[in-house]
Amino acid sequence: MKYSQVFSIRPKSKGRPRMTRRGRAFTPKETVEYERSVASAYVGPMFADGLISMKLRFTKEGTELFMENVEIDPEAPKIKGRLTGDIDNYAKSVLDALNGVAYTDDKQIVCLYLEKA
Repeated sequence: MKYSQVFSIRPKSKGRPRMTRRGRAFTPKETVEYERSVASAYVGPMFADGLISMKLRFTKEGTELFMENVEIDPEAPKIKGRLTGDIDNYAKSVLDALNGVAYTDDKQIVCLYLEKA
């Protein structure tokens, strides 16, 4: 299955978690509102099973989304010790680690392709 959609909502980067005086973490209001806007605007199918390929293209006018199921060759050898974390969190760790080392700020990165095996 393949699906694409354009969200005519200006993209916002995810805000860093904030802390209350009592030490509880919470997501900033602006981030919560943006995520709710995108979720409610999505009119596509639920990709409930299997692996998914996703491409996002961000512009000042909105976000273009492209998704499709990834077919795995049943004859291919099985991967042992497969990573189970969210792919964006793995990427964010590396991008933040290289801030000030490989580039001035990770805002400079305009294209990012991720793959998890």
